[in-house]
Order: sequence, then C-alpha cells, then structure tokens
Amino acid sequence: MSDVTAAAGPDGSTGGDGANGGSLRLLRRVLSVLALFVVGGAAGGVLWERLWDAPTGLAFQGRWYLEPAGPDFSFEGIALFVLIAFPLGLVLAVLAGLWRGHETVTVVAVLVSAGIAAAVMYAVGTALGPPDPQALAAGRPDYTPLPGDLGLTAPDDGRVRWHSTALVVLPAGAMAGLVGSYLLGNLGFARRSRG
Repeated sequence: MSDVTAAAGPDGSTGGDGANGGSLRLLRRVLSVLALFVVGGAAGGVLWERLWDAPTGLAFQGRWYLEPAGPDFSFEGIALFVLIAFPLGLVLAVLAGLWRGHETVTVVAVLVSAGIAAAVMYAVGTALGPPDPQALAAGRPDYTPLPGDLGLTAPDDGRVRWHSTALVVLPAGAMAGLVGSYLLGNLGFARRSRG
C-alpha cells in the first residue's frame, strides 16, 4: 500500500472518488445526454409538424387517395424530417461533445440517445398531425376531401408509416457532430503555457 494521497482539486474532490463516485458521474453524464436528446427530439417533432403542410386527398370507395398524386406531395414530410433531423443531431452532439472526458461512454450515449430522439421526433410529430386518412376514408362518401397524415413513407395503403431509413438521419447527424467536436473542438481552446 502506498501512503501517497492525491491533492484536492478546486472543488475539494481528490479525483479518485472510488468506483461509486466515478460510476455515479458516468450515470449522470449518460442521463444528461439522454435528456438533452429526448427534449431536442420532442422539439424537432413539434417543428416538423408545424412546418409541414398536409397534402389533401379524396375518399373513394372506402379508401383514401392523394390528389394530386405525385412524389413531390407524398414525400414532402419525409424531406422535411431529414432537413430538421440532421442539423438537430449535429447541434445536440456538439453540445454533448463539449463535456470532455470518458469519450467512449459519451459516444455510446450519444448514439443510443440519438436513436431514441429520432423515435421521439417521429412520435411527437405524428401525434400532433392529422389522423390516418385511410381509417377516416372507410366511412366517408366518395370524393370527400381529407388531409393526409404525417409519416415517413409514401401514403400507400398497407405501408407501415415509420418503416423508413429517414429515422437514421438524426443519429447520422449526431455522429458527424460528435466526430467534428472531438476532432476540431480543441482548435483555439487549448491553453497556452505562460512560462
């Protein structure tokens, strides 16, 4: 055993808080990153729904059809999701990357939290948007106009609304932001010796 003790830091801690203090700090970091991303994902979902213009369609023989049909109308919601999710993930990851130390834990926490944030963004956006027009069209007379719903796939009958690769855009933006903050973050922030 050694009789050497660590010098106390400015906050009175000795840096060697033991296993409990270190794991408690890591748990706080992971939960803080998760909370940051969940709140950001919810805000992104609200923004996604607010900026999106619902396409209109018609009920015909118990089914809903987009009118006018075309990819520019059916994929507007997906494109808007991508345009919001990538920069959102980028900014949130840069904020998480400012917290130095334990980078491996931060990378894993950011990746998992970004996936959860993408799901939260989708869930909040679709919950605020109009209901499923296919379900509404079932009991309506022919040629009744109905708004489309917000989803990440084409509004075709039988498609699952969230089966889309657009959900990986927020984690991709987060990884790009974290890599950028780790590679470029110390430029200009390094302390220069005064001696």
